[in-house]
Amino acid sequence: MTRYFDASALVKRYVREAGSSTVRRLLASGTPATSRLSEVEVASAIARRAREGAFAASRRDRMTAALDGDLPALAVVEMIPEITAEARALLVRHPLRAGDAIQLASCLYLQRELREAVPFVAFDQRLSDAARAEGLTVVGMPAARREQSSRGRGVLDSATRRSPSPKFENRP
Repeated sequence: MTRYFDASALVKRYVREAGSSTVRRLLASGTPATSRLSEVEVASAIARRAREGAFAASRRDRMTAALDGDLPALAVVEMIPEITAEARALLVRHPLRAGDAIQLASCLYLQRELREAVPFVAFDQRLSDAARAEGLTVVGMPAARREQSSRGRGVLDSATRRSPSPKFENRP
């Protein structure tokens, strides 16, 4: 099963916080997918937390090195004109930030290309609400807020699709 990981979920792979164990378990099973944008968003979140004093620069460097090492194990959805056009339409329908609209559009695109349901893993309430409204099943939000949604259907560039890998160990 392919699951799409928004940056709000993927960062939990590197920074221990509520939801980290769920993310690690989901990454270890099936095929994890994400937008090319996640590479920058996750690195940004790690750098910001280090600047705020949450951890030392040496730990930040280990986390970003782990991110670099994990990228080949992800099916990366590249930002193409079809995705940016859909993201712009999503901004009209939902109160999303630009990056969140790109993430949601990337998952919807992947689902259409795969022609199968692709669960959306996210820990951002506004983004999760928009994903549900677009018909995606959302994984990650607390059970009280989670609901089932209809299946969608779903071009992942074959050059960016990586083979599934259980190499998501419990590190850094």
